[in-house]
This record gives sequence, structure tokens and C-alpha cells, in this order.
Amino acid sequence: MSSSQASWWPLTVAALTFITLVGCDVPTGDPSPSINTDTEISTPLVQEKTFTFLGGPNSEFDPLIDTTSSDFDSLFEVESSNNDISVVQEIDNFDIGNLNGALDNATGALTFDQKSFERELIDLQEEEEGIAFPGEQRIGNLNVELQRSATANIPVRGSNRVAFKESQNNYVELGPTTIEVQNITSSPTAPGGVFDSLRFTYPDIRVEPYGEDNQLVVDFVENPCGSGPCGSNGEYERDISTLGDGFRIDLEGARIYPDKPNIDENGTVTFKIGGQVNPDLTVKDDDKISFGASTSFKNFKIREIDVDQAKPFTVAVTPNENGGDINVANDNEVRTAAFDGFGGITDRVDGLKLADVSLTFQVETANLASTDAQVYAAIQGTNGTNQIYLRGTEDQNMSRGADRNVSSLPFSAAFTENGSRLPNDSLIKLGVGLGGASLGETERTSLVVDGDNSNVADFVNALPTEVRLAGQAEINTDGGGLQVRKPIALDANFSLNVPLRIRDRFVVRDTIDADLSDLNDLTDPEEDVNISTAELQFSYTNGLPLGADVKMVVVDAAGSVIETFNDGFDNENLRIQPAAKNGDGAAASSSSGTFVFTLGSTQQGLQALADGDQIRLAFNMDQAGSGGGSEAAARLRADDQLTLNRVRLEADASVQTGK
Repeated sequence: MSSSQASWWPLTVAALTFITLVGCDVPTGDPSPSINTDTEISTPLVQEKTFTFLGGPNSEFDPLIDTTSSDFDSLFEVESSNNDISVVQEIDNFDIGNLNGALDNATGALTFDQKSFERELIDLQEEEEGIAFPGEQRIGNLNVELQRSATANIPVRGSNRVAFKESQNNYVELGPTTIEVQNITSSPTAPGGVFDSLRFTYPDIRVEPYGEDNQLVVDFVENPCGSGPCGSNGEYERDISTLGDGFRIDLEGARIYPDKPNIDENGTVTFKIGGQVNPDLTVKDDDKISFGASTSFKNFKIREIDVDQAKPFTVAVTPNENGGDINVANDNEVRTAAFDGFGGITDRVDGLKLADVSLTFQVETANLASTDAQVYAAIQGTNGTNQIYLRGTEDQNMSRGADRNVSSLPFSAAFTENGSRLPNDSLIKLGVGLGGASLGETERTSLVVDGDNSNVADFVNALPTEVRLAGQAEINTDGGGLQVRKPIALDANFSLNVPLRIRDRFVVRDTIDADLSDLNDLTDPEEDVNISTAELQFSYTNGLPLGADVKMVVVDAAGSVIETFNDGFDNENLRIQPAAKNGDGAAASSSSGTFVFTLGSTQQGLQALADGDQIRLAFNMDQAGSGGGSEAAARLRADDQLTLNRVRLEADASVQTGK
């Protein structure tokens, strides 16, 4: 180095050093450095959770609906062979009871008049003298036929409702009824009596076994066999010496076969007397031998009829306190029963709507054999807040012709609710054919009420917990033959048993444990956090033929709500896609996918969520987007599954410390 170089080099180095120092940021105050750190949170909350649609506490997987709970144990039924689900409900406790009033309504005021008569049996002035022929006896100078008889007819009155045909052996069977013969007179008065024997015969009254030889016969003789039907052919016998006292006989169970072929005409029952005149009578030639009596039925009761024709008649199916209009709101004029399985359903499911709904009514009658019975009913379903009537319509299935609509009522009483008359289109008619019924047997008739002849879908989907029934029936609408016997019974029950096919949306809720405390790593107020991502990721495999929009509610350990996401189910990205359906509506192949809930991007928002202990999920389930080319309503099977393959908390943030 030259001398000149040696002189300027130290100055140059010193200058550069000064410039370098001036250009540096020399820290003052807190000497600690500022550090930026990227932070990731990836926490699995649920590794895999599988739901079956139905199940119980012993099921392998969590059920969306626990069918063993008190809410559902009587609502669903699973077919063991294929796990098909049916919604099952039965009402069999209406306890309608007897219709004994039907017999009185059918016969009207049918009764048998008292018949008083007096008959001249022998006019001695008309008898001839001469030699007595066989069967004749000389009384004084006359030859007289001593075996005499007379016939009278007891009028059948008071009924223009029924007709009896002799060729059909139509009859009235009596309840606790007695027949009496009183006011017996005979002349002339004689110490030994006018008659040696006397027979009362009622050829139109028969006792068991009701053959033509089983006519009611009462014989007055010298040595009666007893008080009951003790004669060789079942005759009753009385002592001839007590003839003046008449007789009284219990006819319960006996049958009367009236001669009354036309409804609008009175009829008759034949009554005959016949006897052996005492040949030792002391009489004059101009005397007349006569007999008089009256016969009647006391406490006349009918317990059974078999008639050739009967006008249509009405009978109350449920009580009618005043005999007038029927008030559905009056507990004393209805029968009530419960749909037990629908109670409490809203605790887990909202808006469940079934498709292809039908009810099967089973009407039971006993001791009523007729052409038909038409039951007109107001059937009201209530669930505590709402009410709906089961309304009948004309049958849209023309080949079946099972109309349930009520165009008019055949009786004067109306159905009302608190004074307001119910319109006919709020009622339903249930017709029962009884042409093949027999007395002594219970006739069971099944009637289908479905979407073609009623509003049954709306009725059932209202999920009624109580059903109120008021009804009246018209019997024998075509006026044909009729058989009725007390006790007359009519009862009705109905059942719902349909595959679980979903018509519209409904909401199912479930809760999963989810510890969100890892979010505390992002919420330290001493740190400056730039949050780029914070979300809950759900991966699923869906084997249900239903999709679902998903709502999420985060709650703390006390169950208090921290925040709700997708409250209106309106974010189309938060959706589970449905499985493809086959032609019958069942799931054919599963769908899979992911949906993500964004939790927020501020420390303040995530700080509250860090207290999250559980996640309540609400699945708003529907059929939108189901593939497979099937338009059938979704049919659910008990083992259909929805699996949440993974629920993961994911967060990305940049945390700056030491600033």
C-alpha cells in the first residue's frame, strides 16, 4: 500500500461504519423480539357414529327414533323378515255396547189386543129328537153333539212397520210375558159344571222346539198332571173345578206366528176353545149352552223377531241424552278412545307426515241379521291444541264403490258442536252388509277408509291423541227381511297399519358429545390472532331414502345454548344427500359427502364456543334429490342407517406474540 492509500483507508472504513449504524433499527424499550406463529387445530370429535332409523337401547347403533320409549313403543312395528317398518295404531275400546233399542224401533208399537168373546155352543131349540148318533148324547129329549168348539181372533195392532209371512214362519219371540184367560162364564149354571173338560188352544203360539205340534194348549181336566207343560204332548193342565178362575201362564221364550202379511194392515192370532159338554146337565129344551172369556198378554215384551218386511229404522249408536241433536262436545254423548302411540311424539319428531295412509274399521254386530246397517258418524281427532274430523268422500276407486260421503241424514237428529251444526261433509258413513248374518253369531265386517274415500291422511297426520265418536245407524235400508234378537250388540274399532312411507318433511333431533375446548388456543387475549379458518367438518354415508338439511346448536355443560347455526335450514350447503330409491321407495344405494359449519373468524366469537360440551343436531328430512329414477314415496326400513363417518374440529390461524 502507498503512503497516500494508507492515509485515506481508515477514514473510509470509519465512514462506512457510521453509515451502516445509521441505517440499522436499533431497538429501544422492550428488548424481546416479535414472533409470528402459524397454529393449526385438527381435533376429531366423533370418529364414527351410526344411526339406524328405529331401534332401542339394546340396538347396535343409536336410533334416530327409540321405538322402545314410552312415546313410540306402540307406534311402530318391524317385520322380522325384511325389517320393513309399519306404523301401527289400534283403537278397540270405544265400548259402544248394546243396541237393544233397535228392537223397539224396528217393531214400533206392535202389540196384541185383549180379546173378549162369548160363544153360543149349543142352542137346544135347534137340536133334533130321535136316535142318538155316535158322538151324540141325549140331553133331555134331544140328541146333542157334546164335543163343541169355537174360534176367535186376537187382533195384532199398533205396528205399521213390520209384516209376517206364514210361509216363511215369521214370528215374534216373547220376553217375560204372560198370557191370561179371565172372566170365564158358562151357562146354564149347573152344580156339576157345564163342561167335563175344556181345551184352550193357541195354534199361532208355539213353545220350544217350535214345531207345528208344539202349540200352546191348556187343558182343564179332572185330574191334572201338574202346573207345568206336563201333558203327553206338552200341554198345560188345570183342574176343571177351577175353570172359573181362568189361568195365567208364563210365555217367556214362546213364539207367536201372526197372520199379518202387509205392513200397513193389522193382523190376527187365532184362539180356539173346545170341550166336552157335561151330559148330565139338567136343562130345558129352550136352553142355550154358552161360554165366554177374555184372553190377553200381560207385560208384553219382545226379545226376538223374524219378519218378512221391516221398514228402515234408526238406532242410537252412542248415547243421546235428550233424544234430539247429538253434541260432539258433550262427553255424555260420545265415546272416546286414544291413539296411544302418538302421545309425546313431538318430543323427538316434528312434522311427521305419512303417505299411503288407510284405516281399517272393523264393525262387529251380534244378533242383527238384516240387509244392511249404515252408520253415520262424527269422528273427531284432537291432540290438545288442534282438532280434525274424519270426513268421508265419494270413492274415487270406481270399481270398488265404497263411498263414505254423507249427502244427507236419514233421521231428524243433527250432529252439532256446542250448538253449531256440523256440515255433512264433516261426517262419514260406514255401511255394513248384514245379509249373511245369523242370530247368535257375531258378524265382523272390515271396512277400508283410505285416501280414495276420505281425508284419512290429514286425519292421521294430525297425530291425534284422542278420538271422539258420535253416531247413529239406519238399519234395513231397503225394507226387506229382518231378524233381531236381544241382546243386540254393535261395536267398532279401527286400526292403522301402513308401511312407513314419508309424504313430506319432518324433523328428527339428536345430541352428540363434542368438547370444543381446543378453541381456547385461539382465544388468548394476550395474543394477536389472525383466524383464517374455524369450522366443524362432518363426513357422512347415508343409507336412508331421505335427505336432510342440518341445523346445529352448540350448548355448554349446563345445557345452555351458546350459538345456533343454520336455524332456518336454509343453507343448501349444509345438507345430507339421500340414498337412491328403488321402485318401491326403499333405499337402493347409499350416498356420501361432507358438510361444513363455519364457526367464525374472531377471537370473541370462538371464545364462547370454546365452552361447548355438546352439539344438538336437527335433521330436516325430506325426499328432495333422491335418485334412482323412482317417484315412489320413501319407504323406511328399521335397519336403514345414517353414518357420520367423522366429525372434526378444524382451525387455522396466525398468532403473533411479543409485539
